[in-house]
Amino acid sequence: MNGEKLLKLVISFLIISQVLGFVFRNYIVCLYSNMILSVLITVLYFVSTKRVRFFHVIVLLTFLIEELIVFFTINEVIGFQMIGHIIAYFLLFYFLYYNHKSFKYNSRDVFTLVLGSSLYTLIFFMAYVSIKDQMGELYLLGFLNLLLLYILLIVGAMHYINIRSEKSLWFFLSMLNFAFSDFMLLLDKFYLQSQELKVLMLICEPLAVVFLVNYMITKSLTLKSEEFEGF
Repeated sequence: MNGEKLLKLVISFLIISQVLGFVFRNYIVCLYSNMILSVLITVLYFVSTKRVRFFHVIVLLTFLIEELIVFFTINEVIGFQMIGHIIAYFLLFYFLYYNHKSFKYNSRDVFTLVLGSSLYTLIFFMAYVSIKDQMGELYLLGFLNLLLLYILLIVGAMHYINIRSEKSLWFFLSMLNFAFSDFMLLLDKFYLQSQELKVLMLICEPLAVVFLVNYMITKSLTLKSEEFEGF
């Protein structure tokens, strides 16, 4: 077993460990699993990549610092989390520029995009309207947080449907998990506190960063062909 496979195995174990620690109220296990997990996901990039890119390192360190600073912040944790997410998501717009190819859609591609975008837009506005008043002074940060994710996920989906490469799939899956994680975070903090939402966050957030690492280390190969069109 090489280092990359071993790291992925340990990361999978830590994701399960932090969930079990939270479910059984062993918060020390949950806390340390989360901290080690954040570091190991960053290490995974260095072990897996054939060429370390400075911008990739900056993005991953931003997520790492944002994750770790929460453990040392006593007051207004949610505010620090939203600011950290906003900074990280702004950096991810570089990948939208980097991924861009001329759009070539057939009618089924357009239908898929319109349907998915419409459903996500509805969810976006319903979630924001539900939590806006409860956010108080943080509502602008919350709106910007959700708006950046909205654009990243929609354009990420556009790129995947247009290119259908493994690389574009990893980016889309990463944005999808970030969207799930952040929506659940804000709903849990400002609308309805739920143990189930917290458990899902513990799964989605690390998976989002793992998928982002997979995106970073995957070569740009276009897979779209006639036989796959419309799916």
